Amino acid sequence: MVEMLESSFVVPCDDTPKGRIWLSNLDQMAPHRFVGFVHFYKKTEATNFFSVEVLKAALSKTLVLFYPLAGWQVVGSDGRTELDCNAKGCLFVSAKLERSFDSINFQPSKEVEDLFVPSIEMAGSPFIMLMIQVTHLKCGGVVLGFAFNHVFGDGRSSLHFIRTWAGITRGDMSSVIPPSFDLTQLHARSPPIVNFHPQEYACETVKPTLTGTTTAKFRLSKEQVSHLKSRCSKGSVTRISSFCAVISLVWKCFCVAQDLGPDTTVQIMFSVDIRDRLKPPLPKHHFSNAFIWRSVQSEVSKITSSPLHVVAEIVKAAIASVDDEYIRSTIDFAEIMKNEVFGRKELPASHLRVVSISRVLYDADFGWGAPQLVSRWHVGGYRFVYISDEPGENGGKEIVVTVDSATMCRFEKMFYEELRPDNENNSLIGMEISQKYHVPRSNL
Repeated sequence: MVEMLESSFVVPCDDTPKGRIWLSNLDQMAPHRFVGFVHFYKKTEATNFFSVEVLKAALSKTLVLFYPLAGWQVVGSDGRTELDCNAKGCLFVSAKLERSFDSINFQPSKEVEDLFVPSIEMAGSPFIMLMIQVTHLKCGGVVLGFAFNHVFGDGRSSLHFIRTWAGITRGDMSSVIPPSFDLTQLHARSPPIVNFHPQEYACETVKPTLTGTTTAKFRLSKEQVSHLKSRCSKGSVTRISSFCAVISLVWKCFCVAQDLGPDTTVQIMFSVDIRDRLKPPLPKHHFSNAFIWRSVQSEVSKITSSPLHVVAEIVKAAIASVDDEYIRSTIDFAEIMKNEVFGRKELPASHLRVVSISRVLYDADFGWGAPQLVSRWHVGGYRFVYISDEPGENGGKEIVVTVDSATMCRFEKMFYEELRPDNENNSLIGMEISQKYHVPRSNL
C-alpha cells in the first residue's frame, strides 16, 4: 500500500499571464482525460537524491514558463473548452512504497496508476491541468508519476515540460527552451473548407473497452529495425521510416492474428505530428495538441497475402497524405461540427490504433542520472499499440500491444515468423516478449 506523505499545490514563483486561452479545434477533439508517464530512477549516493524541496522549488520556476499548466480547464460562453490561467498551481504529492523495483510490473495498468499517479479526488477538481507524484521505493529508487490533462498538450508537449523541469532542477538553464503557446495557425478558415472528410473523428464518446484484454511488450533491436526497413523499402524510390516499417509489421501480424474473412475491411489508425507539416511550420517547441489521426483501410486479404513492402507502401501513402491542406480540412471539419461532442469512437474488432513516442522519453535527468525505465501508466484501450524508442542511442524499438488473449497468442507467433524474411536469417526471431518491463539488473 502506498503511503502518502505530503500533498500540496505548487504555484509559479513569479507573476504569469492571467486570463483565458482559446483552444484550437484539435484541442477540442483530443481525449479530455488524464494521460502521462512513470519514470523510474536508480538510487544514487547523492544526499539530496530526489529531494522534495528541490523538486518543488524547480517546479515552481518551470510553471512560470508553462503557466497554462498551473491553470484550470473551463467552458467558455460559446460552449468551447478553454484554459483559465489562474496560477492556482499543479498538484504535487510525495509518497513512499515498501516495495522494490523488482516486485512491480510496470506495464500500463490500473495498478501502476493507483500506485504512482495522483487521483483527481486528491486534486479536489477534475479541471486541474497537471498532477505529479514522487514515490520513494524500498530499494532506494524513485518513481516519478505524471498525469497531464490531455485537453491542452500532446505527448511531445508533455515531454517538453518534463525535460524543462529536469533541466531547471539540475541547474542547466542552457537546456531550457520556453514553449510557444501561439495557436494562431490552428484557427479554422473563414469560411471553413473541407476538401478531405476526416473519417477518423466520430461525434460520440465511448470509454475504452478493456475487459478480457492482455498487454505485452515486444522489443526490436537496432539490427532488426534496420533489416525491417530494408524489407519495407524493396521497390520504393524513397526512404521508408522506422515508424512506417514497424506499424506495417504490426498491422500485418494483427490482421493474420484476427483470423478474419478475406473480404473483411481492416483499418489501422495512427497519430501524426503536424508541427512540421503545416505551411509555415509551427515552432519546434509549440505546445498544444498538435496532432491528427490518420487511417488507412484495406481488404484483409491484401494485407495478409502481400509482401511486407506492399503493406508499407499503403501505410506510407497515408502518412504522406497528411499535408497542410489535409490538416486544415480536419480543423475546418471540426469548425463545421462545433456543436457536436467529439470523442473516441469504439473501433470494430478488425481495426487497430497506434501511437508512437520518440526517444526523448528518456531525456529527463533531474541531476541524479537519466531514468532507467519510462512507461505510460494508462492503457489507451482495446486494440491499442504504443511504439517507442528504447533508452539511449541503440536504435531499438519497444512495442506495447493491448488486444484480447486469443489474438495475442496468434499475434506473437506471427510477429516472430514475419521477422524471418524468406527464412534467410533465423537469428532475427530470437526476440523477447514479456508481460513485464525489464531493466538489466546490473543497472539497478
